[in-house]
Amino acid sequence: MSVHTPETSPLAASSAGHPETGGNGESHTLPDGGQLPPARRSSRAVLRAAAVALCSPGGRAVLLALLAFGVAFAMRMLEYPAWQTPEYQLDGEYLLATHDAYHWTAGADGFEFGAGHPMSELVRYVALLTGATSGAVGFWLPPVMGSLLAVAVFAWAAALGGMEAGLCAGVLASLAPGFLARTLLGYCDTDLVTLLFALVAALGPGLWLAPRLRTLPEMAVALYRRLRHGRVPAAASRATTGASDGATGDDPLAPHWMTVLLCSGLLGWWSQEWHSMFPYLVRYYALLVPGLAVVFGRRGSRADLMVGGLLYALPMLGGWPGFAGAALLAVGLRGPWPFLRALAERRVVHAALWLVVLWLVADADVFQTMLNSAQSYIKRAGDAVAQADGDVLVYPSVAQSIIEVQDLSVAEVLAYFHPWMPAALAGLAGFGIALVARPAALFHLPLAVLAFLSIKLGGRMVMFGAPVMALGICMPVHWLAGLVLRDNFYRTAGRLLVSAVLLVVLGAPYLEVIPAMTQGPILNRRHAAALKFLRTNTPEDAMIWNWWDWGYSTHHFAHRSTIADGASHGGPSLFVPAAVYASDNPRFARQLIKYAASKGNIPGNVFEGMNNHDADDLMRKLAARKEPLVAAQGRQYLVVSFDMLRLGFWITTYGRWDFLAKEGRGYQIASISKPLQFSMENGVVLVQNMDPVYAESIDVFDDTGLQRQMYFRFNGRHFIFNRTTGDKLVIDDDMYNTLMVQLLLSSPEDPRFTPYFKLVFDNVHTRVYEVL
Repeated sequence: MSVHTPETSPLAASSAGHPETGGNGESHTLPDGGQLPPARRSSRAVLRAAAVALCSPGGRAVLLALLAFGVAFAMRMLEYPAWQTPEYQLDGEYLLATHDAYHWTAGADGFEFGAGHPMSELVRYVALLTGATSGAVGFWLPPVMGSLLAVAVFAWAAALGGMEAGLCAGVLASLAPGFLARTLLGYCDTDLVTLLFALVAALGPGLWLAPRLRTLPEMAVALYRRLRHGRVPAAASRATTGASDGATGDDPLAPHWMTVLLCSGLLGWWSQEWHSMFPYLVRYYALLVPGLAVVFGRRGSRADLMVGGLLYALPMLGGWPGFAGAALLAVGLRGPWPFLRALAERRVVHAALWLVVLWLVADADVFQTMLNSAQSYIKRAGDAVAQADGDVLVYPSVAQSIIEVQDLSVAEVLAYFHPWMPAALAGLAGFGIALVARPAALFHLPLAVLAFLSIKLGGRMVMFGAPVMALGICMPVHWLAGLVLRDNFYRTAGRLLVSAVLLVVLGAPYLEVIPAMTQGPILNRRHAAALKFLRTNTPEDAMIWNWWDWGYSTHHFAHRSTIADGASHGGPSLFVPAAVYASDNPRFARQLIKYAASKGNIPGNVFEGMNNHDADDLMRKLAARKEPLVAAQGRQYLVVSFDMLRLGFWITTYGRWDFLAKEGRGYQIASISKPLQFSMENGVVLVQNMDPVYAESIDVFDDTGLQRQMYFRFNGRHFIFNRTTGDKLVIDDDMYNTLMVQLLLSSPEDPRFTPYFKLVFDNVHTRVYEVL
């Protein structure tokens, strides 16, 4: 591999001695003999200096990185016009697009268990820096952080020897549908950081290691010549590879490289605070560096590469103590103390430190956690399965209802890489070429594996394939352009032109894809208004009963504790609130809420120490009329909303769970997508291309109120229309009689409810009841 030297710019060469440049600070003479004004002399000098800098490799890198960020951000803003509607705002602030975003914004405000988490701290610090609210930061942060991925992929392209290709690769990675779908406006979640950190944590060792490794073709040529001609002399070997053994123009253990490795290791260690994926990923990185050094390192440099691997692995696995040990090793190698240097250079010391690294890697708890996590995504451990032991208490499983853990086909995985299937396939094939041409690309191998594990681990994992696909498309094209264009200047310009053309072609489908992907906020603004009401109209220790999907948003808007949320949605935390909403017995619902309150408002305490028969007996006891009303301290509030109706099948599946049979049966609810007409007078509903349907009831929501009409029919066809949101639902009798429907539709003075629930807020779309 040849030594890369900065290319001399024609502009820099031609202007070095020109009298107008002011290069020596003495002459600024114009062609006609006049003098430039001082301001113009200064501005021209600055512009020429900037032009010269930008023509250097470092200057090009900065310019192209900024350009990649700017293009990615501008493309992402194609969805912004879809948010220009009052329906997506509350009190002048945009609503957010995912439930988890509200967890981090609430944590940024210091509320609930998200407080202190790095993601919440990121939102908090950005809010302090910009003077914006946490909600505003949660809306705008995703496109900014998502566009930073373009810079990280650009840097990796440069590390692999394709700086110009990084422009196209960075933008394509940032816009890959699998990553874009999780980082659109308002999607303020850890997905903004997980993929970015996976790339950045390995970028330092990647930049350091990539030019110091032999490639597979080089090794194959060397092996062929050795077999054909016998052992090749060192000088001949260096001639064939184009570089001296271990030489890349600088010392692999130069102070700046040791600093990069130490800081990269510390970043990798910190990344484990962000997501449960990183404890496994950093172990792969820690072992990959010495593996690459041993297999692909050039003769004479392997010992230095192994030492550099220690400087990276020790802080990454050992945190601050590991950082201190690695820093001491670095100081010993470069410091003025002979005794410390002699100790730091001893092979036995290096071997002992590598044993420490292996000991840190082989953490049984980490691998057990990985196994449990994989099982939860595969949906085996969490599923409710009939047990041979009849005394086992089995709860319903939530896994089947969570979109992000549902299985994907191979074709769906490829569609998340790029809208065009051939481009996605080309990216995968190109990544294979990159692995052969640049061994440092092995840093990205686990990302490719994670992407395809989405076939069984769920759609969330597919975003990790974005940089793999982008580099796989762009790097081979970059190398091919380099073979065609021989002159250094024209090679650089040609590669940049090829990258730009490739970006225009492969970026074209996103002009339609991005506006179509936006889904708007996860929470209706009327629902959000009800939650905001709770913040100023309920005691601080009030317990809010809302469906777990909206637990986080309740934290954000109400700053009140909830019976369940996005982190506590399994087992009893799933069943208990669902049983309240799915019940057709207001007294039972009130009893269960108060019983949970008597157990500390912790659903798990409700069934503590019980088997399936005990749990069934408790539910029957709470439903019995003869049992006295449960007394409990504190005040509880029950939220019902139109949003909830669309989840009616899942809520009733969980809420009507049978502990003895270990199964649940969801009530019927369907959304009508076709245009329709209906008559409130006779209850006839005309759906396009279908026979007339005669309703048992019709309920119509709009901002002015609720229209209701019952008909003397008993066919179990209840229609609910929302003119504001455009939803058209048809439900059966069982669903219609649940509390989640009746508390929303019926008069708050209905005698079925007044002994147990008191209406305190109503904006038609959402109601809040105090539990009496």
